Amino acid sequence: MFYKALFNINIHHGYFLDSGDQKFLPIDEDDEELSDIEKEKALIPYSINEYLKIIPSKTTQDLCKNHRMLLRPHKQGFRLLIETEEGEEEGRYSPIIPLDDTAVLTFEICATDAYFNNYTDIVDISKNRMYLFSNTVPEDQISAFENIFDENGGVVDKRFLLKAQATRDLLRDIAAEDDFTQPTVADQFSIPHIIDLIEADEELTDEQKTNQVKKVLNALIQEKKKQGIIGYLRLSAKGDDDNHLLEYDETDPDDIQQYTLEILPEFTLSFINKKTFWRYISTSDNAILTTNSTKWSARNGFIEIKTDDFDADGLEPEDTDPENYSFPNPTVATVKKEDDDYYSEIFI
Repeated sequence: MFYKALFNINIHHGYFLDSGDQKFLPIDEDDEELSDIEKEKALIPYSINEYLKIIPSKTTQDLCKNHRMLLRPHKQGFRLLIETEEGEEEGRYSPIIPLDDTAVLTFEICATDAYFNNYTDIVDISKNRMYLFSNTVPEDQISAFENIFDENGGVVDKRFLLKAQATRDLLRDIAAEDDFTQPTVADQFSIPHIIDLIEADEELTDEQKTNQVKKVLNALIQEKKKQGIIGYLRLSAKGDDDNHLLEYDETDPDDIQQYTLEILPEFTLSFINKKTFWRYISTSDNAILTTNSTKWSARNGFIEIKTDDFDADGLEPEDTDPENYSFPNPTVATVKKEDDDYYSEIFI
């Protein structure tokens, strides 16, 4: 018997892997990219434990227990292993306990760093939308929604962002799965039970039922976001366009065989670090100097600020001479949103 990997997930973040404005993963055409050697060095101290936690759903924990699967974290992410035995064909391995082809593995992606939103280009917490990384694209999503198997470098952007209704549907599905798998004595307070009561209330119109269910699910989304949940990794045993976690031999419909894939499905999700305007506030003379363009946030390296990074519109008073000041890089602790722009404030 052997444990074979079903898939491996790497999660990267530009804030931790960039060096100043040199990018581990270029986002814009004019971005300067780190060399391969510099990338290898950047990954040595890197660990997602500094800012993220991956949490399997109750249903997934149950699936892992019942199918002899092991979740194995590593510095860049995690892999999922399943216990197998060698099949009749040499070098092919079948799960000891086959997975139902409708099985879905769900993991919460939870930000644990209080400043995560300050240095990550991510949807605002007030919006009822979450990210989904999946090998099955929701039917009501726009055509540009990304299947995790697609080769786009895994950049976490709007291609993985669910609409508000799709987010509500996702959380409702996960709650129903968990409620079915592990019912508790507090079922009367569970989301599925509350929704069932609303939909069974004959005194409510269809519109009222829809609005009340929407309200319950929006509250659940906000509760999850306050816990740091930014999205979900959700992989089906059988995905869209043959993007499966296992190989299925259906030659004999009465005896379908499962095998682990010869080429391990491996995905890298890359969070984009936030760009902000840098606002320098002089404590000696109350001058304010704001850069005329946004700058990358990065924990490592240094971005040099020069006098031509300012123009008259960003100086208070307008006759302030930038040459009279020095310009350190900001920390992530003081980021403010004004209208649709973000500002990092640095006191000098």
